[in-house]
Amino acid sequence: MKNRPENHIKKFTRLLKIIQEIKTIPYQTVDRLLIKLGVCRAQFYKDKNELSSLGFEFSYDRTQKRFVIQQDAYMPVEALSLSERLLLMMAVRQLSASGDYLLTYEGLKAARKLAVDLPQPVRDQALTLFDDMVLKEGFGCSREIMEQIQKAVTERRQLIIHYQAPGSDGPQSFELEPYHIFFRRRALYVEGFSWKDRAIRMFRLNRILSVHGTAMRFTVNSHYRFSARHKNAFSVFPGEQTTHVMVRFREKAKPYIMESLWHHSQKITECSENAIIFEVDVAEPREVLWWALGWGADAEIMEPDWLRKEAILTVRNMIARYEMEG
Repeated sequence: MKNRPENHIKKFTRLLKIIQEIKTIPYQTVDRLLIKLGVCRAQFYKDKNELSSLGFEFSYDRTQKRFVIQQDAYMPVEALSLSERLLLMMAVRQLSASGDYLLTYEGLKAARKLAVDLPQPVRDQALTLFDDMVLKEGFGCSREIMEQIQKAVTERRQLIIHYQAPGSDGPQSFELEPYHIFFRRRALYVEGFSWKDRAIRMFRLNRILSVHGTAMRFTVNSHYRFSARHKNAFSVFPGEQTTHVMVRFREKAKPYIMESLWHHSQKITECSENAIIFEVDVAEPREVLWWALGWGADAEIMEPDWLRKEAILTVRNMIARYEMEG
């Protein structure tokens, strides 16, 4: 029973999850991490010892109230040709197009390391290629800004960012306490406490024009939980409050909707007229509307009533636009 493949997969996944949590969210308690992992304390320390034997050692510093990494063993990549390294580096760019949420700053940094062991001048050319094609073209952001923000996240230092929001007349300055860099829907974001808004805010990295570090340190708000805040997002926008949204999908769209998990709260009910009712509870209902519009006439917003009216107005405006252009 212990040697079944699925048990090994669960164990490996758990070890990776521990590394990810320790690196990306060091300022959390052991108890909070146990809840996320869904394991008892004894299992956690057993996993901790196994990671230590593999070269990843960490401990919890009660004074700093954070996890500290003592060792993260460097394992050189051997026997990879130049073309293989470049292909792996460019695969990260493809992930940016797929919208894979699991890709993080650590993943980007790991991909970039594939060029470090290359001989000169190929190394510099490969690094430039990665910065231009993956970071600038794939994510629309600069490596320097991303690294500055990640350093501030690690050191818990306040930043001043100059941010160009869509539709605004010019950039605005924000005093930001950065909590996380994460990937969502083909873009990199930083989330943290904005003193200007007196609230937690997300900023898309490619819209940050410049970053200035400060000497001010901060402590993460004790009520802040990344997973809780984002679990209700249908696409990008998070929030703790949710709205129930109901969409009717007709025959052509039905099989495509039923074969995928679009949101953890989704409920699908089949109707007699060869259609289905798709229901979700999400933080930003308009994200469901924008998604439903992509299915054309095979999707119909049913609830809430204000969102249905907004959908009708959107469709009318689209018809008017086509008639005007025609």
